[in-house]
Amino acid sequence: MTLAQSVIAQNLIASYRSTHYQMGTGTDAILLQIDQYSEALAKFLIASKQPCAAIISAYNPCSQLQNDEQNSAAHESLKHCLNRHSYPMIESLNIDPTNIWPTEKSFFVPGLDVDTAKSLGQQFNQNAMVWIGSDAIPRLILLR
Repeated sequence: MTLAQSVIAQNLIASYRSTHYQMGTGTDAILLQIDQYSEALAKFLIASKQPCAAIISAYNPCSQLQNDEQNSAAHESLKHCLNRHSYPMIESLNIDPTNIWPTEKSFFVPGLDVDTAKSLGQQFNQNAMVWIGSDAIPRLILLR
């Protein structure tokens, strides 16, 4: 989907593009940015023998702020869905460097193909998700 075809406001798309996507939550976390190659990510994909990955959140559907309880319940529902299909996952964070949006929990899912990732994002009413191919460059994928 090109930016011109999207119903998502340009300021939201800009916010998604500037977000820091933190793979993992510990001291070994890898910080990812849209359209920027990551050597650490490339090494992870090779070591895990995965050709691709996705970053999916269930927080704030359609970019409408929800309370902590609603976001936590949606996150657990996404986790259950990923577990049910036996997808590996790494708890991750989506961090707005401008602090306009609160930090969102997400999942980094190694091996998740782009079509399945899109379907999951749409199932959880997300405007966008991040997909990474074998080039280790995170790409913003608009879903609306």
